[in-house]
Amino acid sequence: MRPMRAAAATMIAIAALLAGWQRGAAAHALAQRYDLPLPLGYFLLAAGAAVAATFIILVLTARRPELPGSRISHGRVFARGIVPSAAVVALQTVSIALLFLIVSAGFLGHQNPFKNLAPVAVWVIWWVGLALVSAFIANVWALLNPFAAVFDFAQWLAERRGGSLSLRRPYPAWLGAWPACALFLLFMWLELVAPGRDVPRNIAIAMLIYLALNFTGCVAFGRDVWLRSGDVFAIVFELFGRFAPLHFRRDHVWHWTLRPFASGLHARAPLDASMIGFALLALGSVTIDGVMETPVWASIVETIFAASGREPAEGPVYMLLATALLIAGPLCLAALYVAAIGIIKRIAGGPRLTALAGAFVLSLVPIAIAYHLAHYFSLLAIAGQFIIPLASDPFGHGWDLFGTMLYRVDIGVVDARFVWYLSVVAIVTGHIIAVWLAHIAALRIYKDPAMARRSQYPMLLLMVGYT
Repeated sequence: MRPMRAAAATMIAIAALLAGWQRGAAAHALAQRYDLPLPLGYFLLAAGAAVAATFIILVLTARRPELPGSRISHGRVFARGIVPSAAVVALQTVSIALLFLIVSAGFLGHQNPFKNLAPVAVWVIWWVGLALVSAFIANVWALLNPFAAVFDFAQWLAERRGGSLSLRRPYPAWLGAWPACALFLLFMWLELVAPGRDVPRNIAIAMLIYLALNFTGCVAFGRDVWLRSGDVFAIVFELFGRFAPLHFRRDHVWHWTLRPFASGLHARAPLDASMIGFALLALGSVTIDGVMETPVWASIVETIFAASGREPAEGPVYMLLATALLIAGPLCLAALYVAAIGIIKRIAGGPRLTALAGAFVLSLVPIAIAYHLAHYFSLLAIAGQFIIPLASDPFGHGWDLFGTMLYRVDIGVVDARFVWYLSVVAIVTGHIIAVWLAHIAALRIYKDPAMARRSQYPMLLLMVGYT
């Protein structure tokens, strides 16, 4: 782990240089301005330099696939055990109850998003918060997943009567995880583009549709097959959970394993084309979410609206433009990634292009996690506080079940300065870990350190540019 410590020291040293000129920056979800101590360009150059320095350190110190992180690459485990069945049943029962509560609040509660549990519970606590828990602690969604738990309960009832709900139809191998890719793109469209995305009733309808879709998939192809191929949230949280130190695995019972961070991102076999697409989509979509917060995007939208003079903020023209951006972003990232892999293949050889892409794509997951943390942390820290009063009044009917209805959100819990530095550190650290993982993958594929080094020049350019 010496190269990683050296890379971290490089990053800290760069951060220590922050002093001097003043420039402005706004923090996501904060009604506050923070003046940068250096021009933004200096930060960009320093971030790229930190990633490049990591590569140089790795080239000089890591000449075998066992280094750095030999114990990680050989699957070191600190501890392991079995999750008690009673605990799993209890967690799934609570999860199903929360699903029922959120759907009920969506249909029966106040339709003001700030007075209803559904929007905050789904968009902030679940999507933002649970993704970070999955990345930094464990993929608890594997245990909680209420959409799978509903099927498990129905299957248990059927088995008690001597039957089975699952038809176990053969799942088309060529289909892979492409259904999950399509569903994830639709989910991001609902989050970023669709009008009425914060309306509680719309959220409840979407949850019921997804429950029905998931149940149908489990019946048709079997629970485990569908969760690996069609349950978009099982896949995305599992992808993030590969970074986490605590891992849950389902056999006849649930097993837990405590392991080093990022050890799950050392792929034993290359991912197939559909999972490559899913990983790139996960990274590309959160990047586009960030693009939609930039002054450049705002300027483009304002220019178009000024020319038309009639479109509202979320009218058809805006929806078309935002949809095009949402689709084009991941496609551009995929094109850049495939181009980088193609250059690697040309200069270093190795397995076929798809296998090569599948071997390196998991190295991009820390970047996706870093972007998720950087972009959404302020939203979680501030908007997430709405869950406190809404826990007492989930329907917006004036209840005070737990005595927290009068809680007022503290917007000062984090300031713009903290969010800015957290974002910089998260993004640079994510790229450093990505470079490290890609280098280990290259050493495994090419064996020869010189060839592995040559193979990583295109990936280095891609990651420095993306930083």
